Amino acid sequence: MTKYIDPTSDLGFKLLFGREKISEPVLIDLLNALLCNREGFEEIKTVTYLNNEHTPEWKDGKSIRYDILCETSSNHRFIVEMQKASQPKFLDRAAFYVSRGVAEQGYRGKKEEEVEWDYSLKPVIGVFLCNFHVNALEQKPIVRASVIDEDSLKPIGMKTRYIFVQLPFFDKEEDECEKLDEKWIYNIKNMGIRQEVAFKSNSEIFRRLAEVANVATLTPEQRYHYEADVKNARDTLNQIRGAYQDGEQKGRQEGLAEGRAEGRAEGRAKERKDSIRFMLSLGIQPEVIATKYDMTPEEVIRISNENRD
Repeated sequence: MTKYIDPTSDLGFKLLFGREKISEPVLIDLLNALLCNREGFEEIKTVTYLNNEHTPEWKDGKSIRYDILCETSSNHRFIVEMQKASQPKFLDRAAFYVSRGVAEQGYRGKKEEEVEWDYSLKPVIGVFLCNFHVNALEQKPIVRASVIDEDSLKPIGMKTRYIFVQLPFFDKEEDECEKLDEKWIYNIKNMGIRQEVAFKSNSEIFRRLAEVANVATLTPEQRYHYEADVKNARDTLNQIRGAYQDGEQKGRQEGLAEGRAEGRAEGRAKERKDSIRFMLSLGIQPEVIATKYDMTPEEVIRISNENRD
């Protein structure tokens, strides 16, 4: 089995950056690296994890599970997500997540209905690490966005901001990485493939990353589900590759559908249910899990509510 956790896997990212009392130093350094010298930001000193599951505020509204939701010492709220595969309307989804992070600050509940709210907001920043090209974004490793004056290009309000890291467009080798954000992106992209944490020989934070990412430090349950998640991801990738090869004769879309069907038929039902429950316990969104297993979000939620076998 591998030595280091793959940050681009569904569970791997959460295990690296979302474990309370373990992940805080590496999460802080990653956010500081992405925001270094950006207007409106002070260096983050501490980070507090918030409840990453948010139920709808009205009947039939959409619930949300963030990968990571946290608040920093500089009073900024961060939504941090790892997205392995392209999704339809991904930018709309990102906007919904960030907007929800703003809107929920004004919700006080029935006991405080009489309390006046002055619209004081904590800034919300969405950080989306994507292992694909996000349609409509420029083809470059980092895209930073905010509300601006279209004429002067000066930012307005600074209450909502986005950072999109597009891993496919980062092509630097280890010895070419000079800035801290480049070193972080290099490790996130390559650590799981090369099974090595770069830059740790002369960096305390990357030595810490190596400790947090060491598979041997996981609990037996965490390791079991992580290994199952990696295996499923590899199987899915192989099925897709096979489907594209078959598509030379049968047509690309027909081959892809056939590969997915075969993957579902070969899966073990109990292992899949256990993996789904574990991913939900780590805060992975039902929509992401549904995409992974070719299910609907409702089916994922139904499995989470079933009695264990």
